[in-house]
Amino acid sequence: MNSDQSESDFASKVRFHLSKDELERQMRKIHDRDESQDGKMRPSGSESSGHNCNASSSTSLPRLESWIFESVGGQLLMRDLIYAFSGVPSAYVRPDIQIDQISEMSSVDISKVRFRLKKTFTGPFRALAHEILPLIGYYISVQSYIEETNMSPNCGRTRLTLATALSDQLEDYYDLQAKLETDLQDNKLDLKELVGQVRPWLPILKTFSNITSSARGNLTSAQVLTLLDQFYRDLKDTDVDLKERVNKILTLTSRVYMKIAQLWMQKGVLFDTQHEFFVEDTEPSSTMSSTLLAPEKCCHAYWAERYRLLPDRLPGFLLSQADEIFLAGKYLNILRQCNVSLMLLQRPLSYNQDDLGHEEIIKTSYELPAQKFLKVLVEEHNLPFHIRNLKSYFLLQEEGFSETFLHKCQEYLKYNVDRLIPEKLQTLLAETLQKSNDYIKDNVRCQLKNCDVATQLGRQHKAKRAEENEEEEEKESCSEQDPPEALNLYGYEALALGYETKWPLSYIIYPELLEQLQMLQRVLFFLHYVKHHLTVLWQSPSEGTGLQLTNRSGKLRHRMLMCMVSLENHIMQDITEPRWQSLTLTVDKAKCIDEVLNKLESTVEECLRLGLLPTATTFVKSLYTLGHVCLNFSDFVESSIGEKSTKDLEQEVIEYEEEFKSFLASILELVSQLAKTKDCAERDSCKRLLKRLGEFIEFSDSDKDQACTI
Repeated sequence: MNSDQSESDFASKVRFHLSKDELERQMRKIHDRDESQDGKMRPSGSESSGHNCNASSSTSLPRLESWIFESVGGQLLMRDLIYAFSGVPSAYVRPDIQIDQISEMSSVDISKVRFRLKKTFTGPFRALAHEILPLIGYYISVQSYIEETNMSPNCGRTRLTLATALSDQLEDYYDLQAKLETDLQDNKLDLKELVGQVRPWLPILKTFSNITSSARGNLTSAQVLTLLDQFYRDLKDTDVDLKERVNKILTLTSRVYMKIAQLWMQKGVLFDTQHEFFVEDTEPSSTMSSTLLAPEKCCHAYWAERYRLLPDRLPGFLLSQADEIFLAGKYLNILRQCNVSLMLLQRPLSYNQDDLGHEEIIKTSYELPAQKFLKVLVEEHNLPFHIRNLKSYFLLQEEGFSETFLHKCQEYLKYNVDRLIPEKLQTLLAETLQKSNDYIKDNVRCQLKNCDVATQLGRQHKAKRAEENEEEEEKESCSEQDPPEALNLYGYEALALGYETKWPLSYIIYPELLEQLQMLQRVLFFLHYVKHHLTVLWQSPSEGTGLQLTNRSGKLRHRMLMCMVSLENHIMQDITEPRWQSLTLTVDKAKCIDEVLNKLESTVEECLRLGLLPTATTFVKSLYTLGHVCLNFSDFVESSIGEKSTKDLEQEVIEYEEEFKSFLASILELVSQLAKTKDCAERDSCKRLLKRLGEFIEFSDSDKDQACTI
């Protein structure tokens, strides 16, 4: 049956109920009955009094007719409104558009839809009814979302739960509709009372409509939860009932996600069949977390790549604790690979804005495995001793180590790197460490690099920049376009130390961290090598005799030696020593493994950044150039003994002096420019270096003023 016909039928029924002839006939019967009863009960009066009575009856007739019209019309309007509030089309309440279009509209557009009464109703009826007409559009929007979600096969568990939560909240609304309909049938309801009972649902259904309209579309479960949380936060504190309803919806809707998080944090198990959680395991699903991996596979790199983090699957209300959630499950699986038993936490996890107990549960779930992992590394694998070893060998702090090692291999290191045999160097290193009391000295290894430190720094900087920008293609292009240069490296330039660690120590002391320390070690070793040569040059009787022939050569040698000492002390004393002391204190007081790991990584990064200023590889290149000038001068003195006159020797010493001064001045100028950085620590490092090196060059007054004002 089409709408026109239904409206016609409905109108005919209305006309039947509101037939004027029928109403007048009924009223006249009542009037005649009342008049006859009055005639029996009172004496006959004059004509005038009878005329007045008739006049009174005739004047009361329109008021009675109007009352009956309003009474019947109000009943019909209330009936249609109750139907419309439940989404049922009615004869007298119609939107400006087709009803089936409302379910596809956004909350903003729904608010623009106007539901109107037919012109049959005027006056106070229309004014009262218009106040609550927007409720119809809100309800249709919410109900259509619920039905669509329940009918969709791939909507996800979180969306299904949201639809269920909204349905639960609408139960009170349905109860109200049933009550209104019952009261209407029992003639206990007027339009004013209906409006008063329905009015509180206007803001509620409006908010629900906004939620469903925003939740439509291609949103992840986490984004839906973030949306609900934001709706709750945006509500005023005075809207107590509405906030309570939205909080219940949020708590129920987040239950699925929080259950996944609970299993991950307290069991180390990822049960996420619909890919809603922000942690994703890259291992095949058939791989059991309890299966022990081979020691060579279980390392820092493996665990860094084992799990993939997807930020768009993380609800906003868990953002501040994302690391704790992720690391809790990760460390549980790491402890399984260490074959360590642990009493697991078993506490239900849920999200409720009125009770933020989930924060404490997440914190406890993280601390339990993180503290246990640190305890295992400290008590069973002596982690603090290994960290001290890194300082002893990579920063050349072990007493007598660098001098003894240089003494054993100084002649060997003069050769080109292509002529060196790593095994030979390892043997010399073992002989150097033979008398050491270090019981894990065998972990130290010798390596020969195929590039200089500046190139190594440049590659690391490019890789880090590509990683920060998440541009894997740039990473690959860098590796393809920057092949190792065929440099003419000598042994003292290519020599690098390594440190071998086994699982689970390899999680803390891993190759990428060691490579950063290695670059510091290579520079320190080179400076120490140059210093060693200049020292030997003075102490050797034959060379000493040659140097004493010219006062200028002795002064230049002393200036070069002190310059190398100052550069070495700047890195070791100004930069690394205070930071390594802070690291040692942290290791001794740490309660969780991440305190140690984060402090170790930041310490190594700061030592490298402030000691070598890696953002400007020109500085490192300048250090090596300056060192080679010193080595060339040393070779010149050794080769000139007894072969040149004092005058010729003096002239060439002057040339070396000018060359040394020129390169040192260029370094100071570069450091002066680098000191203008916004980074406070880098600026302070440059100031210290300028102060140390300033005494080895004759500054002009302007240069001194410029350096001192930085």
